[in-house]
Amino acid sequence: MAIISIANHKGGTGKTSMCLGIGVYFARNGYKVLIIDMDPQGHIAPGLGIDIGYDDPSMADVISLKKGISDIIIKTNIDGLYIAPATIRLNYVSETLYNTFQRERRLKKALADLIQDHLYDVILIDCSPSMGPLVENALTVSDYCLIPCEPSSRSIDGLADFMHRVNEIREGELDNKWFIVLSRVKKAAKLTNEVIDEKLSEFTNRIIETKVFERETVNQAQIAGVTVFDFPRAGDVIDNYTKLGAEISKKCGIKKHSSKKKKDK
Repeated sequence: MAIISIANHKGGTGKTSMCLGIGVYFARNGYKVLIIDMDPQGHIAPGLGIDIGYDDPSMADVISLKKGISDIIIKTNIDGLYIAPATIRLNYVSETLYNTFQRERRLKKALADLIQDHLYDVILIDCSPSMGPLVENALTVSDYCLIPCEPSSRSIDGLADFMHRVNEIREGELDNKWFIVLSRVKKAAKLTNEVIDEKLSEFTNRIIETKVFERETVNQAQIAGVTVFDFPRAGDVIDNYTKLGAEISKKCGIKKHSSKKKKDK
């Protein structure tokens, strides 16, 4: 099993879109996938056409130790894809964690049985745009970290600070297990893209070759509550996420091990 956080303390980098795109790619290729929403904005469920109410079971209940994660997991209408949703309540739970002993280990403990029983091939964690307790929890349990980075000086200049914090949380355990994914890239901005590539030259070995291009169809699909794989006129976007998913699978060594015949928890 591979556990992958998709994280960046900067907002607007396309974390949720990337998480959904990668998750659907893996599910459509026969992997059993769980997406955990650790962002109080809770955009994962709506992005799959699933309505989650304020008081419905969610990650807020898991992190506050009121429910086990198996109690809140939802099977989506995509074969092999499951989600652990979030609502704004997760934000209030996060605020109570700051002075809590081992606050960063709650998600790891919640996932212990799923990991031991190997119920999923890959777990993706959609992180909030911060470096608070929720992101700490995600990074503590993760095997890999994907960092969506939009092509702007502000986004790139913040990478060093973000990676410093990641190393503090994991004490260097993720040194060779994090990758930068250039996201929201505009093909027409050739000069900007060249400048960005130059600024990222120090991270050459950590950059995913496949770039995620800016496409309005991604927003339209999310508004419609369907994935880009099921949205009309999204051919180039599908190709984009297919290449990205395949490259991530190779980089993270993701293999099919889970048995879909096992009882879902």
